[in-house]
Amino acid sequence: MIQAVVNNIVARCILGSKAEEENGPGKFGELSRRLLVLLTAFSFGDVFPCLAWLDVVTGLFGRINATFKTMDSLFDQVIEEHRISQSEDVDHDQSADRNNFVHVVLKLQKDGMLETDLTQNDIKAILVGTSLF
Repeated sequence: MIQAVVNNIVARCILGSKAEEENGPGKFGELSRRLLVLLTAFSFGDVFPCLAWLDVVTGLFGRINATFKTMDSLFDQVIEEHRISQSEDVDHDQSADRNNFVHVVLKLQKDGMLETDLTQNDIKAILVGTSLF
């Protein structure tokens, strides 16, 4: 129960939506749990570099790649939704339901307040990093 509450808080702060839905875990909650399990799983290549091929045989790399592809498409969708809502509601920048991390990063990118230009992949990498903590 505590993990569900923490996932919801993190998801609302980062994405602006809940990780858990009324009928069970949402896509973000499920993916974040799966990602944490995979990143903490035993990897032969980490301990014995000459046995890294066993990670391919056990399917660890395949599961990690599949999870990241799914998470990549989810973040693409979330970023696109935020860009659309940002362009529709220019006058309502301070509404409570849109003050989340994705909105702030996109606003900083749009206003040119960052020293470097962030690409879509940069934003997704930041979202993955922040969603793990």
